[in-house]
Amino acid sequence: MDLEDVIEEAFLVGPNESLSHVVSKMAERKKYEAFVFDGGFEGIVTLDDIVKRKVSEPQKTKISYFMKPLTPFPVDTSVGDIINYMLVSEYRSLPVEKEGKIYAVSKPKLLGFVKDEIFEGKKAKDIMQFPYCASEDDTLSTVISTMKDLGLNRIPILDGKGRFKGLVDGLSLINILVDERRSKRGERFGDKTKLGGIDIGKFLRTGITKVNPETDLEKIVSKVSKEGICTVIVERNGRLMGMITVKDLFKLIGKSLETVYVRVTGLDDEDEFIRMKMDEMVENTISKLLKLLTVTYVAIHVETHKTGGRRKKYSVQGRFVTDKGSFYASDHEWDPTKAMKLFLAKVEREVHKRIEKWRGY
Repeated sequence: MDLEDVIEEAFLVGPNESLSHVVSKMAERKKYEAFVFDGGFEGIVTLDDIVKRKVSEPQKTKISYFMKPLTPFPVDTSVGDIINYMLVSEYRSLPVEKEGKIYAVSKPKLLGFVKDEIFEGKKAKDIMQFPYCASEDDTLSTVISTMKDLGLNRIPILDGKGRFKGLVDGLSLINILVDERRSKRGERFGDKTKLGGIDIGKFLRTGITKVNPETDLEKIVSKVSKEGICTVIVERNGRLMGMITVKDLFKLIGKSLETVYVRVTGLDDEDEFIRMKMDEMVENTISKLLKLLTVTYVAIHVETHKTGGRRKKYSVQGRFVTDKGSFYASDHEWDPTKAMKLFLAKVEREVHKRIEKWRGY
C-alpha cells in the first residue's frame, strides 16, 4: 500500500471567500481543515484557529485572514514523514500533490500503514490519557478561554457524577459563528460579556465512539481507520476513564528512549554523521528535561529549502509532549545542526519559563 492509495478529494476554498461562507461549508461537511487554492496551493485554514480568535463580522472577513502557509507533500513522500509532520503540526489532514492536483490525506487513514503487531495484545487502558475536562454547568466563554489558555482542541464535558455528556471542539463551536444573527449583535468567540451566559450544552458533539478500558486496541484502530474518527472515549459503568486520539495510536510506532517515544524525520538525505549528531542533541535535551518533568514523546521534522544557489537552508519544527503540557517551537539556519540547536534551545526556554511560572518565581 502506498500514500496514493489513501488520499482523497481535498476540500478547497478560495482566498477571497467569506469566513461565514467557508465555516458553513466546513460545518456541513464536517471538515476541520480547508485548503486555500487560487490557481495554486496557498495555505491551510483550521477550525481550531478560527474558534480561538475574536471575529465580529465573519460575513465580511476573508478566509485568507486565517490562512497558514504550508507546502503540499508530493505523493511519493514517505508515510513516516507524513505521520511525523502530523504529530508535530496537530493537523488532522494534510495536502498531497499528485500530477499538479491537490488531494488530502487524513490521520485515521494513515493507521492502515502501521504494522498490526504494534497494537497486538494491547488494551484501551494501556494508552488512554485522562484529558482536561469541563463541567456541563460551565458557560461557553469559560470553555473557550480554557481551550485558549491550555492550547486544547477538544474538551470532554462531564456531569456532576463524572459521566461523559459530549465533546466540545472546533466542529461544535463553529455553529456560533455560522449564526449570523449572533454575529451581528457583536457576540464573538472569547467575548466573555456576550458569551458568558450561553449554555455549553448547545455546543456538544454527542455521537462520539465509546469503548471500555478492556477493549482490544486492534478493534479500536480498525474502527478509527474505517470510519475516519479522531477521538474515542473510554468509559466504565458510565464514568469517563480516559480518551484516545489518533495521535496516541501513532505514538506507539516511535523509537523508545527510556520512557520517551522519539521520531525525527526529514534527514534521510543528510550525511550519517550529521544524523547521528542531531540525534545526540535531541537525546541530550530530553535527558535534561526529564529532570524537570515527564516527557511522553517527541516529534521533530527537518525540512530542507533550496535557495537557488548551492546553499540550502534548514528549518526545524517539533513538539515535546509532557505531563505539564505540550511545547512547540521552530527555527531555521543554513547549517542543519545549528538549526536543531536553536530549536532545542527554544524548547528548553519555554519549559523553564512555564516551570518558573508554576513555582511562582
